[in-house]
Amino acid sequence: MTEPAAATPRIEAIDHVSVLVADVAAAVAFYQAVLDLPRVARPDLGFPGAWLNLANGVDLHLLQLPNLDPREGRPAHGGRDRHVALRVAATAPFAARLTVMNWPFTRSYSGRDALFFRDEDGNAWELTARN
Repeated sequence: MTEPAAATPRIEAIDHVSVLVADVAAAVAFYQAVLDLPRVARPDLGFPGAWLNLANGVDLHLLQLPNLDPREGRPAHGGRDRHVALRVAATAPFAARLTVMNWPFTRSYSGRDALFFRDEDGNAWELTARN
């Protein structure tokens, strides 16, 4: 009798996304203002940081650590740079928040219901609605 073949390991889900920030308190305030993310418990990792819940158990880890990535020279449109894309029901409420904050964002060049913005540390984000 032969042994059953081992299942091919598969990715089950995204667990968390980490971004480097210069000021954790400012980053928490920004992400809560724009995305309304609740803060979740974070263990002591020996450096400043915060964890926020994106959705369905997927967290955003804000790491206050030195960032060797240049902020200058990045594309104005975050869709032409490395970025994290979050699915939303509609982008209009987020566009309204960013507009009230006088925060720059761009729309998808393809005509999709998607918008792109950067945080205070230059990290690019996409909010995309799938209809």
